[in-house]
Amino acid sequence: MFKSLATSLSSLFVVILFAFTMLMVFAGSEGVQFQRVAFEGDQQTAVLIAEQARKLKQEAEIVNNTDLGPGDLAAVGEEMEDGPSGGGETVVLWISIPGFRTDYIEKSEAPFLDDMLREGTGTDDMTPNFPCLTSPAHATLATGATVAGHGIPLDKIREEDGTVVDADGPHLKAEPIWTTATRQGVRTLVHDWPLSYTQPSEHAAAIHNSSYNPDLSDQERLDALYAAWEGDADENKLRLLMCRLDDIGKAGLVNGPRADETYEAVKATDAVLKAFIDKVKENWEKLAKPNAELAVLITTDHGLAELEKNINLAKLLGPELMKNADAVAHDAIAHLYFKGVAESGGERQLFEDNFDGELSKRIYFRTFKPGDMPESWNYTSEGRIGHRVLVLKSGYGFTDAEAEEPVFDPAEGPGFYGGYGYPIEESSRMKGQCIIWGFPNQPNASGGGKIDQTGFHATVAKLLGIEPAETASSTPAF
Repeated sequence: MFKSLATSLSSLFVVILFAFTMLMVFAGSEGVQFQRVAFEGDQQTAVLIAEQARKLKQEAEIVNNTDLGPGDLAAVGEEMEDGPSGGGETVVLWISIPGFRTDYIEKSEAPFLDDMLREGTGTDDMTPNFPCLTSPAHATLATGATVAGHGIPLDKIREEDGTVVDADGPHLKAEPIWTTATRQGVRTLVHDWPLSYTQPSEHAAAIHNSSYNPDLSDQERLDALYAAWEGDADENKLRLLMCRLDDIGKAGLVNGPRADETYEAVKATDAVLKAFIDKVKENWEKLAKPNAELAVLITTDHGLAELEKNINLAKLLGPELMKNADAVAHDAIAHLYFKGVAESGGERQLFEDNFDGELSKRIYFRTFKPGDMPESWNYTSEGRIGHRVLVLKSGYGFTDAEAEEPVFDPAEGPGFYGGYGYPIEESSRMKGQCIIWGFPNQPNASGGGKIDQTGFHATVAKLLGIEPAETASSTPAF
């Protein structure tokens, strides 16, 4: 530090000595006259010397705080601007914005998100793994594994006894980041992240919601997050905070992804997010340890496509087929589980041939047997994949709502105009936006290209300085 300071002061002395010498030269040249034509923007010599001196003094003050003793730090602190300097441990704020299409920032008035992208980094080519559904995608983000690893094929799970329940933490077959972090001593808060509501007592997040309230606005969710963060009295500060903001996704579903109301929702979320981050920055010294860095990670589960038609699967297939099959169907994916038929043999084969023949008469979807799906989907999970998997064409969505016909317009019910779940290779609208941004310094991250969802678990682990779970991809997204 002192060597750097001495060098800067020496440079300052040389500049002043040069100026003094020039003045002496001109003073001793009374018989010589110089005349110069002034140019626009010219500054006086004294002003230039003062400016150079100010810059050199500023350089002398920019030193690495880790090299300072208590006395040195206090002395330099008096000359430096107020505010956190960073250089300490990283606190990660991970925000999921479902249905965050790649074109939303460009087509909406979102100055804060624009600033985050400009100051930090990100990509509009975040590629979801199959299927592009809420719970499977959030499971991939949190665990760093595909369905084959984390075991969540749909938003709902069919239990062994045939009951259908919402997917939650106990259904996970891979370790989520909130467990990974807690297990390694990082205190964690999780609000509204799918699959986080029911957690095992061992290595449970320090703070987490026990249920999801769909009626809360983004403002209310951020207010609740901040209140929990600020109210945490533990000396071991929270270092991983995760939440979900739903207003953009809801607007896209209800109004359609390209509706003015959806773009207004992006604008509104941009504003409340800025206010939240501003409040965090203002109170950073209370929320985190001295010199802590904040890394904000914004991701999405998937994008959103235009929904043209709804399909009631039970009505489409009819009671004769459905008497031997249970269906779990929503958005672009359906699983059919056979029941009341022989497990094997000729009778079973005859049943399957007839069933497949009837399915082939319906033109809206492709039908897969568990072993016939594309290998790149990694869509396997013992006991949870149906005997037949139906994947709809882009623009169609399964629903439990009923109308006069089995295939009907969104206006007839349930009133959604956005669809998702389609394979990324068939609908580029499933791609999403992601951003990484920091305070007071930007994270050491590169972006701008194609990013796979399996890399975010490892990214957060890297930022926190911990090891990713054994079940996770070890390659960070950033």
